[in-house]
Amino acid sequence: MEKKEKKRDNEVHSAKDIVLTKGNFVNFKKGNIELDYELKETLGSGAFAKVVKVNHKKSGQYRALKIIKKQKDQDPARMYLEVEILKKLVHPNIMQIYEFYEDKKHFQIITELCDGGELFDMIVQKGSFNEDEAAWIMKQLLNAVNYIHTNSICHRDIKPENILLDTKKDNIIKIIDWGTARFFDKNKKMNKVSGTPYYIAPEVLFEKYDEKCDIWSCGIIMYILLCGYPPFNGEHDKEILAKIKLGKFSFPDEEWIDVSEGAKDLIRKLLTYKPEERPSAGQCLDHYWIKDNNKRQVNSTLGKKCLNNMRKFHAGRKLQQAALTYIVNYLMTKEEKNEMLEIFQGLDTNGDGVLSREEIFEGYKSSLGEIEAQKECDRIFSEIDIDQNGTLDYNEFVMAATNRQKILNKDKLEATFKIFDKDGNGSISKEEIKSLLCARSDDKKVIEEIIKEVDSNGDGEISLNEFKEMMKKLVG
Repeated sequence: MEKKEKKRDNEVHSAKDIVLTKGNFVNFKKGNIELDYELKETLGSGAFAKVVKVNHKKSGQYRALKIIKKQKDQDPARMYLEVEILKKLVHPNIMQIYEFYEDKKHFQIITELCDGGELFDMIVQKGSFNEDEAAWIMKQLLNAVNYIHTNSICHRDIKPENILLDTKKDNIIKIIDWGTARFFDKNKKMNKVSGTPYYIAPEVLFEKYDEKCDIWSCGIIMYILLCGYPPFNGEHDKEILAKIKLGKFSFPDEEWIDVSEGAKDLIRKLLTYKPEERPSAGQCLDHYWIKDNNKRQVNSTLGKKCLNNMRKFHAGRKLQQAALTYIVNYLMTKEEKNEMLEIFQGLDTNGDGVLSREEIFEGYKSSLGEIEAQKECDRIFSEIDIDQNGTLDYNEFVMAATNRQKILNKDKLEATFKIFDKDGNGSISKEEIKSLLCARSDDKKVIEEIIKEVDSNGDGEISLNEFKEMMKKLVG
């Protein structure tokens, strides 16, 4: 009886009941990828995979294509899990997935394009980082790790080679390569040895570990950032792993004499030998060294504009929400999104990568007072929490906090319409709406409701002009 009632609760009775997530737009396709993308130069290659810069023909966006050769003994379920994990992750310091293709010989993942290079190469080039630079990278890294652990995901191979710099102009990082990641259960230990020598945690080598193995890897990275070499070194992997099993390290005076005690204290905590005594990523973000070295001047004028834009945000129509979600995920430039990163992080006081009601309330309380701030929070979450999970992720924040005139320009609207108009016949049909919103086959009335909201001439489809008119109403 209870199961039947639960099923009815999940039924879609109106357009408002449809939950939109980033996953709505992550397409899984079979066949020739070159029908959709123009392949450009190769960005990197290995034994079984290579990364190519590509141009998406419909939107004109440049993206990255990772081509992975299928192996005879490879379990395809592992690749599908990686895609499922990436579909769930929306964080400014995690590589975003766009599409997934498969043919007889390859798996192909389309992601955002980062052209700043690997953190590993930057370490080689610089030798070591000053404490302010290192703290900024560590804050971002721990923010991302805190976010994935909160979502019961463990990366299991965090290392500088798996961290990209978003652009050559800034030090905004993106964690990549989720092939070893998995969902974890707090009540069960993982046992498969996974990771890379230098960065692997000792408990992993003993085949009984939890998500704290990622914290250890963060500690190794922080150590390397500040001195240029790892704490556990050796001539070969066997020697390195033997030292990791012992877990003893030091701070030689030659490289560490000028490094603060705060930095050393955080490294000791990150590299705590017993995982049950090792702090969580959230606790590490509260460490005084992270806070003291990340006192960046937040643009207060931009912050006020962002909060004001959120107050004016209203996208009651489901197709408006879908279009905005697509534009923010796929069409906004890095510069447009990154300028609001520090505003988002300033509001995200617990560093879990999402904004709660309490955090939004605190953002408004000083200017609106408690009663009005509470009302505004209630309205914002009913309007902006598109995936209806009780928090605002980074893309939802950007969607509501950005100046709408900036993101709803002619080019972005036409590119979005082309994506929604899958067969390219110049209008969005009921079938295309159903496919886009992942609605079930028995949702005919709901789909008709969505169409009627926009279909001014009553022909049962949405033209480009009708689509533009719908979106223009968001600007006023």
